[in-house]
Amino acid sequence: MEPLHADTLLRVFQLVTTMLALATLGGAWHVKGERALWFWAGAFAAAALTQAARALAIAVELPRVFWVVGHNGGLISALLLLLGLRVYLGRPLDWRWPVAFTGLTCIGSFTLTAWLGQFWPSLTLTLLATAALTIPAAHAALQAWREQRGFPMLLLAADLIICAMVEVARGLAVSPLIAETRVQLMQYNAIGLLATIGLVIGQALAMLLLLQDRALRQIERLIEVDVLTGLLNRRGFDERLRRLLQRDDAHPPVLALLDVDHFKRINDTHGHAVGDAVLSGIGERLRDTLRPLDLAVRLGGEEFAVIWAQPEAGGDMRLGERVRTAIACQPFMTTAGPLAVTVSVGVARAHGVQEAPEALFSRADAALYEAKRKGRDRVLLAA
Repeated sequence: MEPLHADTLLRVFQLVTTMLALATLGGAWHVKGERALWFWAGAFAAAALTQAARALAIAVELPRVFWVVGHNGGLISALLLLLGLRVYLGRPLDWRWPVAFTGLTCIGSFTLTAWLGQFWPSLTLTLLATAALTIPAAHAALQAWREQRGFPMLLLAADLIICAMVEVARGLAVSPLIAETRVQLMQYNAIGLLATIGLVIGQALAMLLLLQDRALRQIERLIEVDVLTGLLNRRGFDERLRRLLQRDDAHPPVLALLDVDHFKRINDTHGHAVGDAVLSGIGERLRDTLRPLDLAVRLGGEEFAVIWAQPEAGGDMRLGERVRTAIACQPFMTTAGPLAVTVSVGVARAHGVQEAPEALFSRADAALYEAKRKGRDRVLLAA
């Protein structure tokens, strides 16, 4: 078997990272608002540019101390990848210690090479430091996967874990602790470099899948969320109600249907813009009133729904009164001035897994109709 040549692999590495940097930069330019892409593009660019600088330093026969610029490229890439992942996950950037650590390591690699006259100790130093930055990135990705699931985040977490292991193994392999001859040193380095090329491609694939996954989630959210109020729409409501009714809970869900009293009068008197402001305000008050596990829905027009998951037994009327009071407690501030708004509410508790969503909805709707017939601004329970 022919031995692997590190110089050839470094050229391949430079070509791969250059292509990935250009592709990621193009994506960052076109995908507005995805700041993580700029960090990730910088990570690939740092690897490509530092390898180009290393090749130039060798070509013009600069002192060996300048060759280690290539070693620092991987370290800077790990820094930018970590920061980009934090941005993607919406976490604090917390950049001070990683940047300081990276800067000190870069200075140390140049100093070590100038002092010893060899660049292999610098490679060991920078690889171990790179692993130290890759580990928190892997931990963040793994934690995000546990919270969100999804194959893309799992792929990135696995890639980063393996990457940290390869960096440590390669860093130790090119040190006197393991490599006994120069031939062994060169081969161990080449094997580690080959693995690194594959892992970098894996990281790029994971990033692409993460962006695709986020785009699909946003599309799904747009499909299931009412733009005006920010609540679920009818499509999102039907699916979630069906799921809740399929669960065999000790406390079945409670459904409330709400209808804004005399809403047509608001539109006719003040205009649709004021009517929209009222609907938006109702959505906000419903969100503020409910628990995180409960659901608020705009069914269409002036009709809303609330689903309480796992409510306490016997508190159906209290739940309905809570949302009615939240809306009627104070006027809504609009361009036409403060407007007092009330709602009629029909409440129905599910009879268990045997009840179809349509049957539960029909019972709540009948209670709502009765509440409106009896004078509005009240809560009635379904039979």
